[in-house]
Amino acid sequence: MIRQNQSKLNAVHIVMDIIISSVSSVCSYYLLYHFFHTDIFKDDGHSFRMILMFLLLTAGLQVLCNRACDLYRSYRSTAFVREAVNILKAGMAMFVILLGVSIVFSRLYQYQAALMLYFLIQCLLSMTYRFLLRRFLRFLRKKGYNKKYIVLIGVNNCTLNFIEKIRSSPDLGYEITGYFNTGPRSKLDIPYFGSFKKVSQYFKVFVPDEALIMLSDKSQPYLEHLISICERWGIKFSIVPNMFQSFSSRIYISSFDGIPVMSMRRVPLDRTLNKFIKRSLDIVVSLLMLICLSPLMLITALIIKISSPGKVIFKQKRVGLGRRPFTMYKFRSMREETESDISATEKNDPRCTRFGLFIRKFSIDELPQLFNVLRGEMSLVGPRPEIPFYVKEYRKSVPLYMVKHYVKPGITGWAQVNDLRGSDTSIEERIRHDIYYIEHWSVWFDIKILFKTLTKGIFSKNAR
Repeated sequence: MIRQNQSKLNAVHIVMDIIISSVSSVCSYYLLYHFFHTDIFKDDGHSFRMILMFLLLTAGLQVLCNRACDLYRSYRSTAFVREAVNILKAGMAMFVILLGVSIVFSRLYQYQAALMLYFLIQCLLSMTYRFLLRRFLRFLRKKGYNKKYIVLIGVNNCTLNFIEKIRSSPDLGYEITGYFNTGPRSKLDIPYFGSFKKVSQYFKVFVPDEALIMLSDKSQPYLEHLISICERWGIKFSIVPNMFQSFSSRIYISSFDGIPVMSMRRVPLDRTLNKFIKRSLDIVVSLLMLICLSPLMLITALIIKISSPGKVIFKQKRVGLGRRPFTMYKFRSMREETESDISATEKNDPRCTRFGLFIRKFSIDELPQLFNVLRGEMSLVGPRPEIPFYVKEYRKSVPLYMVKHYVKPGITGWAQVNDLRGSDTSIEERIRHDIYYIEHWSVWFDIKILFKTLTKGIFSKNAR
């Protein structure tokens, strides 16, 4: 069906988008007319002509919005969720444009309910079509059709891992034809085409879909020459530097006054708007929780004071955003003489009082951290803050440990709701979950974690 020609697939997309837009318009009109007895064109003497004009308008605008939202490109190696998000963006842009038209020309489109129906139907149909097409294309690729052929130029630390991923994902439709290098490598069981001097001769005869330049540190002097060869023969190419094996996340390209800059991690909370949204959510929710839970906190404080001598609130130094230390508050759950600034707590810790074990089981001892949230030292959701002593230890032994300090620490987090809490769990797994949260933050992700904290995190099987 489709081999390497993305323009043909785009033509299919455009035709289907026009059909989907027309169907969405007709369905929204029919639903309003049939269920709400509303004919939005009843006041116009040329209703048929107006309907036809509206169909053409929506179809044309939909194609333009889809193009603006990058829907006419290859999503072969991209998760469907990213394509779905772009569909929603295009649908929302379409909704806003038509809403503006309806406000200016009220006679043309009097009922905004039709716009909402159009938006919902169009997004649903577009996602269904794209999902089914994606499944169909992956089925074809598994059968050996619609493949893209790649040639590797050079061998570095990423090469073996890249080959394994291509072979483990046949539904992506990539096939590696062979590689060029200064010499053959016994670990690579793909054809060896020769040294870099033979690259130009190869391109005279064969035209691969893409070339991947994967040079080792010793082969870097060949880079400029190999790029010029690819461009001379019109071969699409990408560069996978040797150092990228050291990083676990995706690479992001930005611009600094026209100079391309590569970033190793995307941190959504670096954006001012996202910071404002998260901080607003922290303030509103923590205030509501303090108001609603104040009777529970008061009772807890009284029982701690009566049942065990010492202070009600335990203060401990922790490390937060940008490695800055702060004082974290908790209800005291241990005998005061056993509390320490460097000793980690364990499940069923013998130093705990009887009431302390109870409040720790249900995480009631964490409630005073809501004041840390109001002070701006913590967030409701984020990586759990660690004691300075352990930060120094983990920094030396756990790769990527310090990445967790890119954002504010939280009362709960993605690691905690996945049962990774307490000293008896893997610190490497906790860091992996923390980094995933940092790179994939969204308001909905925070809400999801807060909800899971109520339903699962508090009653985790790994409760302290």
